[in-house]
Amino acid sequence: MVSFDRERVEDRAIELLTELSLSDYEARTLVGLLRLGRGSAREVSDIVEVPRSRVYDAVESLHEMGLVDIRYGTPKEFIPVSQETTIRKFAVKYEDLIEELSSTLERLSPTELRTEQIGVWTVTGSQNVNRRVIEFINDAQEEVVFMSEEELLTDEIVDALSRAEARGIEIYLASADDEVQNIDTVLPNSTVVDTLWEWSGSHISRLLLVNDEVTLVSVERSVGNNESTEVAIWGRGTKNNLVVVLRTIFAVQFGEDREEFDTDSEDTERMTKEDADSGMNDEMG
Repeated sequence: MVSFDRERVEDRAIELLTELSLSDYEARTLVGLLRLGRGSAREVSDIVEVPRSRVYDAVESLHEMGLVDIRYGTPKEFIPVSQETTIRKFAVKYEDLIEELSSTLERLSPTELRTEQIGVWTVTGSQNVNRRVIEFINDAQEEVVFMSEEELLTDEIVDALSRAEARGIEIYLASADDEVQNIDTVLPNSTVVDTLWEWSGSHISRLLLVNDEVTLVSVERSVGNNESTEVAIWGRGTKNNLVVVLRTIFAVQFGEDREEFDTDSEDTERMTKEDADSGMNDEMG
């Protein structure tokens, strides 16, 4: 009698194989053969709930995939390839499919790539915002200016920043709250700057500017029941309104050449914060 744990493992194996494009009968037959080591159609049918006639059909398909060998005799005996070979064949198959998909999608791209995008786009949920942040950092060609709350500075984002730094990208980091005590240890070779304003009481979670042409700003928005979710807006293109506004804010703080990190006055700093908060409220409201 098969143990409950063994049944769960076999059921999961069948689920995974069907997700890898095998039919249910093919997946069950392969799992049955891997369990038996070798067997006839009757033996496979008895343990994996596949009609004997369908075992033959499934084995023929698995044989064409290179997953099962057939030894002719009376009765026929079916022998699965090793588990290592099975995994390798699926890996090669999907690697080839991904390469073909990549080539096909490239052929679908516009003949003239458009880097300018009109309008402001919205992303909801921290995981989705993380993906956008990492995507923009990975595409950086010159510099990245990034300000973030500590809890949103994930390992994946730090890894993306490290890769960008290794490519020779200029990295400017700042904390979005007082809790980030060791922002300078995140990337030892990056430039650490003061925040644009006093973040206390602000709902802004992070700001990102890449190559002076891609920008993202996020806030925490209440969704009821004392819960909140991160919502970000982002824009791309040197003429995009959001990019123009935030690029101007960064220029006020850093200077156009990014070599001076002095704010002209407290009034300017206060005005910059209020303008940014107001803009975010308009977009998110």
